Amino acid sequence: CGMAAGLLVHLRIMGVVLFAVVLAFSAWAWFRAEGNAARRRAAATIGVFALWGGVVLFISLPYLWGDPAGRLAEMVAVLADHPSFFNEAFRGEMFSSAALPWDYLPHWFAISQPPVTLLLGLLGLGTLGLAAGGVFRRGAGAKPGVAWGAAELRFGVLLAACFALPLVAFALLRPNAYNGWRHFYFLHGPFCLLATFALMGLRQLSARGLRRRWVGGAAGALTAAGLGAAAVEMAQIHPHQYLYFNFFVDRKTPEGLRVRYKIDYWGMRWRQGYEYALRQAPSSPVINLKSLATPIGTPAWGLVRNVRILPAPARARLTYDPTRDPDFYLGNFPLDDYFPPVLHQIKVYNDTIMTVATPDLARVDPAVADEYRALLRAATAGELVARAYGYEVYRHGSRLAWVKEACEPGELLRDFRLAFYPVDASRVVPHRQRQGNNVKLISGVRVDGKCLGAAQLPEYAVSRVRLRQRSDEGGALWEVEFHL
Repeated sequence: CGMAAGLLVHLRIMGVVLFAVVLAFSAWAWFRAEGNAARRRAAATIGVFALWGGVVLFISLPYLWGDPAGRLAEMVAVLADHPSFFNEAFRGEMFSSAALPWDYLPHWFAISQPPVTLLLGLLGLGTLGLAAGGVFRRGAGAKPGVAWGAAELRFGVLLAACFALPLVAFALLRPNAYNGWRHFYFLHGPFCLLATFALMGLRQLSARGLRRRWVGGAAGALTAAGLGAAAVEMAQIHPHQYLYFNFFVDRKTPEGLRVRYKIDYWGMRWRQGYEYALRQAPSSPVINLKSLATPIGTPAWGLVRNVRILPAPARARLTYDPTRDPDFYLGNFPLDDYFPPVLHQIKVYNDTIMTVATPDLARVDPAVADEYRALLRAATAGELVARAYGYEVYRHGSRLAWVKEACEPGELLRDFRLAFYPVDASRVVPHRQRQGNNVKLISGVRVDGKCLGAAQLPEYAVSRVRLRQRSDEGGALWEVEFHL
């Protein structure tokens, strides 16, 4: 238990709450122990747990090696007041990660659990509360009742604390660094064990003359059916079962989940995108790729691992060459634009989680290529609003487009970044007021030798726009701001 707790704190610093909970319950057992032998056993339990938890945490996290206590305290402090902020889509609205609603974690927990687990876990909490309340009313020496002895009741209270106290800590600390439900996945374990307390209680329940085993059997059958349905659903969306949502949210509206929730679309989608690109160019010895998030040649944790699980011959064909245009773009693209030309999409629950696109119009249907040529003609016939670094920026209707006549090879490898500054400043969360709102990453297209990028303007009034391309190191290759 100590080793597992040490690894949990290493993976998610909020796991220190569970470490403290186990220590507190062990200390309570020592305090309640009767006789020297029992107290020695309780003290040994505390020592072994704390020792192994600390050793595993220390060995696995080199950052602690210089000053373990000081740096652990520093990690908790940074968690509570991290200098960075994030934008979170939640229930269709955008929130700063420092100002998430109080129900952010409970909401995520409710929609990402199989319904049968959620029902049984809540029932287990309720049953546990009734049993603990009965003991409290009748005195510490009373029996819990239902199907449990004192040991089961203590274990249930420990599970309830392991589930509830991290949520309480989140509500009190309001850590802006923890901007995702993924940081609290460890709550699934105690909650599922609490569900077993509900099953234990149902097995002992007598209902108007029915035999107890009938009630328990029916509860077991319904549980198996509910978990079986969840397993079938996860098999259907494999290998993306980490994106499971239950029926408490709308899963049928196209791109509905993607708009309403910020979800970590990592996992196997990148491997599938790489495999599609390899199939599309079977005769090319080298394929130049650009992901929307990170260049394939940089040490990006999620993407590089997906490359590493490909066969060696396939890995050898993938490259990131900044001196020439990419053959394919991988990633997700803005929902309100058809930029760039899409070749392939992977969907889960009617939501796009991976798009393979291309800047090369020779790879797309001729009718699609003609649409981009028509866009180029319409853009250059519109209002010229800015000119910089060889790019001319046009506005035509509700769309911005930028064109470069003498477009060098490799200029389309990096995304165009577009930031809007609303006339109404209240539309921008405070930490975004300098950076701009609704920052878009747009991949360009080469049309008849010209570089072309385009994006839909937002519905709200915009005072100025910032357009730039960023280097692989994070600095700006070029940047221009203009007023509309």
